[in-house]
Amino acid sequence: MIRVSRLALIVSAGLSLSACATLSNLVPGRDKAPPPAAGQAPSPASPAVPTRATLKPGQWPQAVSDVAPDPRIRFGVLDNGLRYAIQKNATPPGQAALRLWFETGSLMEADDQQGLAHFLEHMAFNGSKNVPEGEMVKILERHGLSFGADTNASTSFDETVYMLDLPKTDDDTVDTAMMLLRETAGELTIDPAAVDRERGVVLSEERTRGTPNYRVFTRALDFQLQGQRPPTRLPIGTTEVLKTAPAQRIRDYYEAWYRPEHAVIVAVGDFDLDAMEARIKSRFGDWRGKGVAGARPDLGPIAKRGLTAKVLVEPGAALSVQMAWVQQPDLTLETRDKDRRDMVQSLGLAVVNRRLQALSRASDPPFISAIALNNDQSHAA
Repeated sequence: MIRVSRLALIVSAGLSLSACATLSNLVPGRDKAPPPAAGQAPSPASPAVPTRATLKPGQWPQAVSDVAPDPRIRFGVLDNGLRYAIQKNATPPGQAALRLWFETGSLMEADDQQGLAHFLEHMAFNGSKNVPEGEMVKILERHGLSFGADTNASTSFDETVYMLDLPKTDDDTVDTAMMLLRETAGELTIDPAAVDRERGVVLSEERTRGTPNYRVFTRALDFQLQGQRPPTRLPIGTTEVLKTAPAQRIRDYYEAWYRPEHAVIVAVGDFDLDAMEARIKSRFGDWRGKGVAGARPDLGPIAKRGLTAKVLVEPGAALSVQMAWVQQPDLTLETRDKDRRDMVQSLGLAVVNRRLQALSRASDPPFISAIALNNDQSHAA
């Protein structure tokens, strides 16, 4: 499954700018606090503001922030760099949610790999070292999980997530789930014959993407992020690559990016914390990356341009007017001071949106609907 957040046409500009702002943390040399606005004196405390560059490999952000983590959550890191966060939650009783998150998505693909991050997600359910092709879903179903509702995955620009929602937390169910996540992490076979059998499924998803609203979204993204990487790395990829890419190119991506230093395990549910932590250490402690690690891509500079406009005509798409501002992202980590500033900004946006809502409900409204968004200095209306 491909996840593109807030794909509704009315907020497509906000999504596009969010991609620019939040995904730019992958650009080398941009892990620093944003410069002060014109006419604003630099803050004397700005050098101490923590950023992504402040973090050491395997370090959780709260280690360099003045925001205390939730004491109910147990954070940890293995020697191989894999981080984990676990929390006991007995509501509902006897159930648990497991997530295996990778800090990689379509932005990390080479030109001849466009769409293979998502293709790899499909291959996670099609055979591994200890689970033959076609058996993973059957194993999960025997433990009460249904595919789609309880067993799923998603691929975005800069992340891939595997999700298991366990209806039971007995030892057998939890051990089986952890085994399957470990197989996904480092033991996929990516058999060429299995890849060819899965091509039709992936291509069918690509065809269903061709809706009027999605075409407007992709064209707007390309206009707003001129010269940057996201418009050229949509998670669904290209038809040509999906049809012809050999299994080895999927494996190349797998070995470059599915590595413990790029992964986080999150487990929340009705289980014993010590037992779950022991399972994570036992299952994932021997996981090591294979081959050469991938190099983070340069997403390209934000274009310096004045007022520009574009009219998109797409039969079947809803009518909308969008205004967007693209700025350098704020890549500082969370602090109490930043939380206060964000809260004030959120309250301001709430006031604006309440007024826009009132205008849209007038007897003679100037528009059908409108929304103001902020996601790392991004807006839409």
